[in-house]
Amino acid sequence: MYFNKASLLATAALISEVAAIPTLQSRATADSAAFSALQRAAQLSSAAYTGCIGTAFDVTITKTITDTLTDTHGYVGYSISEKKISVVMKGSTSYTNIMNDVDTTLVTPSLSGVTFPSGVKIMKGINSPWSAVHDSVISEVKSLIAKYPDYSLESTGHSLGGSLTYISYVALSQNFPDKDITSNALAAFPIGNAAWASFAGGLNGTLNRGNNAADGVPNMYVNLPYDFVHYGTEYYSSGTAATCVKCSGERDTSCSAGNGMYGVTAGHFYSFGVGLGMAGCSSSLF
Repeated sequence: MYFNKASLLATAALISEVAAIPTLQSRATADSAAFSALQRAAQLSSAAYTGCIGTAFDVTITKTITDTLTDTHGYVGYSISEKKISVVMKGSTSYTNIMNDVDTTLVTPSLSGVTFPSGVKIMKGINSPWSAVHDSVISEVKSLIAKYPDYSLESTGHSLGGSLTYISYVALSQNFPDKDITSNALAAFPIGNAAWASFAGGLNGTLNRGNNAADGVPNMYVNLPYDFVHYGTEYYSSGTAATCVKCSGERDTSCSAGNGMYGVTAGHFYSFGVGLGMAGCSSSLF
């Protein structure tokens, strides 16, 4: 999400209940070295809001992701400087997006090239938009791998795009098991049950959760009646490398779990020093 009329609606619509909080702990450690890669992920995610054509920072865009029915958007491309093939998903900017954000009905996912174990459930509001673009994304990535066989894979996105990154990571990891993959889910709410998180967290690859100080969206749906579970490693920052920490476990009180925020808050619109939707399509860094 970023600042627009839809974001104001989201502020009213996306509020989590506070009850039965999962086990909390406080063991975060400073990790300024992680900041630059997460800031780059935020820039690529911002470019998805902007609707960049041709290039998005260091990524050459080869396919625009779009599905009208679910209002799902993003892009696929490659980075010569990073030697990566990139899948980037856009966050919420419309009423349809927000209805996906709050559609917490649990469903059993089914995607080509992915084998889900018994008991895995994810929210319909993520399953539907990703399912609508899954095959076209996998097809484009496969084509790019043929052209750039030595490149690794990456995926990222912010807010709804970050939560879609939770599933794009699984889709890419299972469809291309021989490729290295790193995904950065920024400002994401959890999307599924404990069985989902255990399955996704056990795949080969790296899933990072990148969260901004004073953002309440990562705390959505973690409590009753949902009990959805995050997976991956959380990094938390106030927008500078000096404040970037590596968190421990799903609910580290030094990070999102301890910021006292729920739903869409002011901190949601920034990520690792980047204003979402305000960074343009390039910078002097690339």
